Amino acid sequence: MKIYDACTSPAVKNFIRRVDGFCERNLPTVHEKFFLPFKNAAKSALLKFSMTPQEPVAPIETVENVETAEMGGEVRKILTFWENSTQENFYPLVSVIVPNFNHAPYLRERLETIYAQTYKNFEVILLDDASTDNSREILREFQKLHADNTRTIFNEKNSGGVFNQWRKGISAARGDLIWIAESDDFSAENFLSELVPAFGDETIQLAFCRTDFVQDGEKIFTTEQYLCDLPGFDWGNIFAITAAEFVANGFAIKNIIPNVSGTIFRRPKNFHAEILELWSDMKLCGDWAFYLNVIKGGCVYYSPRATNFYRVHKKSTSLKIQKEPRYFIEHERIAEFIAKNYIVPAEIHQEHLKKLEEHFLGYYGGKDLNELKELFRLEKILKIKRKPNIFMGVFSMSIGGGETFPLILANELSRRDYPVTVIDYQMYEDRPEVRQKLDATIPLVRLKKTAGLADVVKKFRADIIHTHHGSVDEATSYVVENTPALKHVVTLHGMYEETEAKYLPNLLNRTGISVSAFVYIADKNLKPFKEYNFGREEIFHKIGNGLERFPINPVPRADLNIPEKSFVACEVSRALPLKGWQAAVDAVKLANKMGGRRIDLILVGAGEMYDRLKNRVPEFVHLVGFKSNVRDYLAAADIGFLPSEYPGESFPLLIIDSFFAGRPVVSSNLGEIKTMVGAAGIVFDLVNEKVPIDTLAKILRTLADNPEAYEKINRHVAEQAENFSIEHVAEKYIEVYKEIFS
Repeated sequence: MKIYDACTSPAVKNFIRRVDGFCERNLPTVHEKFFLPFKNAAKSALLKFSMTPQEPVAPIETVENVETAEMGGEVRKILTFWENSTQENFYPLVSVIVPNFNHAPYLRERLETIYAQTYKNFEVILLDDASTDNSREILREFQKLHADNTRTIFNEKNSGGVFNQWRKGISAARGDLIWIAESDDFSAENFLSELVPAFGDETIQLAFCRTDFVQDGEKIFTTEQYLCDLPGFDWGNIFAITAAEFVANGFAIKNIIPNVSGTIFRRPKNFHAEILELWSDMKLCGDWAFYLNVIKGGCVYYSPRATNFYRVHKKSTSLKIQKEPRYFIEHERIAEFIAKNYIVPAEIHQEHLKKLEEHFLGYYGGKDLNELKELFRLEKILKIKRKPNIFMGVFSMSIGGGETFPLILANELSRRDYPVTVIDYQMYEDRPEVRQKLDATIPLVRLKKTAGLADVVKKFRADIIHTHHGSVDEATSYVVENTPALKHVVTLHGMYEETEAKYLPNLLNRTGISVSAFVYIADKNLKPFKEYNFGREEIFHKIGNGLERFPINPVPRADLNIPEKSFVACEVSRALPLKGWQAAVDAVKLANKMGGRRIDLILVGAGEMYDRLKNRVPEFVHLVGFKSNVRDYLAAADIGFLPSEYPGESFPLLIIDSFFAGRPVVSSNLGEIKTMVGAAGIVFDLVNEKVPIDTLAKILRTLADNPEAYEKINRHVAEQAENFSIEHVAEKYIEVYKEIFS
């Protein structure tokens, strides 16, 4: 291989590039008629030489002689370039999907290398797409041998394409991570143990290792040879890189990942429509499109310490397609997808075209480059309007509407194919239950210091940063001020009007510099801006909150020691004094003294009032602490209950949760609550900023004892709930993003 190594050295490659560029600029006819054909002929000869069998493939147990990086050790050190930290005790379930069609000769070697993995927390899903050989006998044999972690899914009719099998396997998977282990490939035993630890970092979306190309039992090509024309990467060392940089540095030019068997990725919860459309049309580049979609907004990890073995068949479909016009058409579709989703300069797309020109004049055997230009229309690609990269900034992963709503919005934007990254500023203690509200496939950066934000913005190439808390808004403003292209959106959840007067001027001055659009959820959010003559009315947009719908499993009343015939009110909130917990207890106590049907109260939440009331409440009051499944508790009740005295109340999510649980609401009249509730509940006014206990007790008594009064508000719940779907709200936010990103 000395000749190959010499010819592909950086010095030689740089010299060829300079000659190529000079000829293209100054001697275009010579470039097209003489230089490119000569270059491609030389490249083909060199490639043919390099692919001459050089050495037999080493026995699988001796392929790797280096030690695997320990979990939380070297991997953690490598992945902290943006000050992110890995998860402790990280040992996720991996779903290994084996899509097979007529690969009986290779199945035993494939499966033996899966079950021999040194990382043991995995399940195996064996798929067969109506094979006509003895594949199923082998698959059943291995399923019996490994019945504790293996399932089989057999098609009686061929699905028509490998991507259909990918989708079926992913849909059946239970694991957090996916390994699609193609049925004719095989791998080193440390494949999983080397790549899985990378996902302890919550920004990593995909990890891959080096690949050896094998044919007839011999190695014919390597990752290092396949990717030697991309000088921006060091394939001899472990690295982690943002998807934005990965694409701009070469993934927009060629498919850096030659074989899906060499990758692991986070399990998608849904399949984006654009990917399904591409899969329906593509025969060659569908995997490339899938990787590009999976990594959006996140990071990619590479390790040369494990090896995947990709079996190259002399009569493979991929080699056949490379001699067809379809090859260039599929590349155009990939370039279009990249242009829609990534910041890629025109020079990179031009470099992609250059690679295609080499293929066109070489392996394809084309003569007239005008034919290629009809198949890969560069002008069309360069005119595509890109979707913005959105950073969703949160104060912390803690309880509160301003903390949970951004996560829900991020989930919906991701479902709509927007590149989204969530930034946790960690300004308060994070709660695992709140973290679970964010889809695991959405990259999460946990800032240790706000000073690191500028580097994160640069590396991830953010276009819009959307924040939801005054402290976060202010911290972000300094980065936006020094990053001219970065746009800043702030949603006002009620904090500004509660900010102390001595701090408010600086907050308004800072956001006045940085913010391109304010979103307010209640008219009262505008009060401080009017008082300080903020101006710029055109950048303010009113958009209410929204939530996701999901299956509900009502908590059995018996589990809470609540009689089935009781009338039940349920409040879900932070257990702060002003949230009305004591007023709720007092009103229910008084209502029960009035006689009639028993009334019970469920209080869901944690904080000062929970600690104060614990073990000090009557039997009809049930304190359950913090719960993530709040709708299950609301569904166990008859009404959602919010007797709040908190002046910062703007657009409480409890009301939406209650409606989505199918329950009307009784609430104090604060912020936008009256408009939110409409006819699907009862709203009462505070008296001297306090809950009128007598009035509230009478309302509860009426609803408990008068079925007609209850039904009057209950029948409007479904209709009112439609106003608060996250799909509806996300549409409005997208309009704001489009307005400022042009």
